[in-house]
Amino acid sequence: MKTVRSDIHTRRKFALRVLAASIFALLALVFTSCGSDKGAYTVLAPVVNPGDTLTGDDFIMSSAFTRVRYTATIEGDAPTSEPGYHEIALIVKDSHGTEHRHRCGYTVRSYLCDSVRIEMGNPVTVEKFINTAVDSWRQRIFTFEDPLAVADLGLGTHTVTVVVDGVPYTSTLILEDTTPPQAQPVTVHITSKTSPRAEDFVAGIIDATSVACTFKDTYDFNTTDDVPVTIVLTDEAGNVTEINALATCAVDTTPPEIHNVRDITVYVGDSPSYREGITVSDDSGEVPRLVVDNSLVNPNKIGTYEITYSAEDSSGNRTIVRATVHVVERPVIPESDVKAAAKAIYDAEIAPSAGEDKFSRALAVYNWIRANITFDAKAKFDENDPVGEAYKVLTEKKGGAFSFMLASSELLECAGIKSTRITRLAYEGEAAHWWLLVDIGDGLYHFDACPRTVGAPYDVFMCTDAEVEAYCRDNAIEYYYRFDKSKYPSRGTVSYREPAPSEGGEG
Repeated sequence: MKTVRSDIHTRRKFALRVLAASIFALLALVFTSCGSDKGAYTVLAPVVNPGDTLTGDDFIMSSAFTRVRYTATIEGDAPTSEPGYHEIALIVKDSHGTEHRHRCGYTVRSYLCDSVRIEMGNPVTVEKFINTAVDSWRQRIFTFEDPLAVADLGLGTHTVTVVVDGVPYTSTLILEDTTPPQAQPVTVHITSKTSPRAEDFVAGIIDATSVACTFKDTYDFNTTDDVPVTIVLTDEAGNVTEINALATCAVDTTPPEIHNVRDITVYVGDSPSYREGITVSDDSGEVPRLVVDNSLVNPNKIGTYEITYSAEDSSGNRTIVRATVHVVERPVIPESDVKAAAKAIYDAEIAPSAGEDKFSRALAVYNWIRANITFDAKAKFDENDPVGEAYKVLTEKKGGAFSFMLASSELLECAGIKSTRITRLAYEGEAAHWWLLVDIGDGLYHFDACPRTVGAPYDVFMCTDAEVEAYCRDNAIEYYYRFDKSKYPSRGTVSYREPAPSEGGEG
């Protein structure tokens, strides 16, 4: 029995020794870890403001359980003037003289935020880019490198350069649109057989970006019933708004009416006015466009031709009316009729405002023609029938350059003033032109009451050769009053231009 107890006692003592040895070994491990192993401190990655000073102590944090003291030294410099991440070599030495080397980093805050989100439509100001975590930001001057370019930026992500005290920095601008479009519904009244557009059903669209309008479903507007519609508004960012609107449909089946269609008689060579007096109406209140088909008419050949008038309203209802155009030979106008027409105009409309002298009478003729005869660049005329053309311009009050020259000649004759007809010396590819040389007692002077379609406004009234040549030269139209001087009597050289007889003519 004694032997058994002694054995148990022996084994207990052995177990206690083993336990004690384990405890001492564990304590030795702990003290070793806290004493010289680098696990007793943590290497940090500090974040600092521009211009801050870094020391080695900023990069380590000792364990609360260690009794060993550690000192850290930066190998070289740790500059903080450049924002961003930088690396340094760090030497950590414990109180036992053991050194450890580390490659670690630090971050210098930027004066700018890394990125800025701004809702489209809001102002993009430089203040929104400032990183207020940098203590000295209030002492800095911030400006956009290119303010105009920033103002024109659209939806999406952009790199923006901000200059801080003369140094450029970049930041990311995110222009986003998180607000759905807004609009007001519009009721559309439909009378046509064609479908309206989706945008016709909304008004007052408000959004920071462009908005597309589409129908949510397919709708049949060819009815007399009201049609509820849903319009989908989608902006550039994909934001969607649905607007409920209404179409009131009343399809029109009544064709428009064409009024005052009649047969037309014109003289051969004239330019008929096919639309004169013709009107179109429709029961819907709209005014359909009148289409005239005169392709079968040859105004330069005597004969009878058909002309077609048509009009179609917005509902697709169409009306066609036909008429006849009679092209007949122009009757021979006796010269006495021309003289009578010219005298009637001169006595009633020109003479009362004309003076006693020839200059005043000539000026009155010039001014009346400019005020009462309409220039028609497309007017057709027969140069071989000056009598008929003179009668036409005096009675119809319109015509081209040839007609203006004829009217001037007839009315000046009524004023007792002689004139000589003059023709432009035109080469191949140049248009013809006609005007007068007028004699009021001191030689021949240029007289052209026809409005000019090229060059600056200018009154060709009692002008010398030198004056019309200067006008042409100044306006780079040397050909305009070019003529064969050898074919006409000598012209006067004394200028009537000062003072000018009237305000400038048409250009």
